[in-house]
Amino acid sequence: MNAKEHPSGPDRTVRPVRRRLGADERRAALLEAAHAAFRSRAYTEVSVAEIAHAAGASEALAHRYFGSKSGLYAAMVTDGLRELLARDAACDADPGPDTDGWDRLRASLRVYLGFIAEGANGWATLLRAPGSVPPEALAERDRGRAVFHERVTTRLGLDTGDAAVRLVVDGYLAYVDNACLRWWEAGGPEELRNPLVESAVGALAGALAALDAVPRS
Repeated sequence: MNAKEHPSGPDRTVRPVRRRLGADERRAALLEAAHAAFRSRAYTEVSVAEIAHAAGASEALAHRYFGSKSGLYAAMVTDGLRELLARDAACDADPGPDTDGWDRLRASLRVYLGFIAEGANGWATLLRAPGSVPPEALAERDRGRAVFHERVTTRLGLDTGDAAVRLVVDGYLAYVDNACLRWWEAGGPEELRNPLVESAVGALAGALAALDAVPRS
């Protein structure tokens, strides 16, 4: 049998090594296995059985913790979003006296690119094939986007009551996701990180200037 003839999914002839773990450890192991499985494969291509197998757990136990495949996937996305938002918050923790809102925005974009480069949390699937993932995961994506929307407007001191400004920031976030996806699909070339950051910042600055919406930061 050549490499192309190997069946997909876990090898049932190899029994996973199972260790007694606490509930939190077992849950974390299942999420870690899910991260690995969804790193480069679509939602529909991964089964709960193979995730459980990789985590050294039973499929029944995975269902006990997460209820279903969609529940496991949504929990993985939630876990990733929590990590991303924590990393991003550090951009505002100690900006320094010479750092303005645009600098913090650039730092935020670099954090995002670093997160994407790790290829975890089903990030690409959420953008490439949103129709194939469960609604719970899409709801988490939308929650994350709402947080980033608020952080962009806060960092730049924008008028959140201005409908046109809100549209511009929404467009900026969509541009960032699309550009970052293309960057990830190209293998995340290091030499394109800074150009991507500057193009995104420039696009937002130009759109705000067209509205005469001058940032206060």
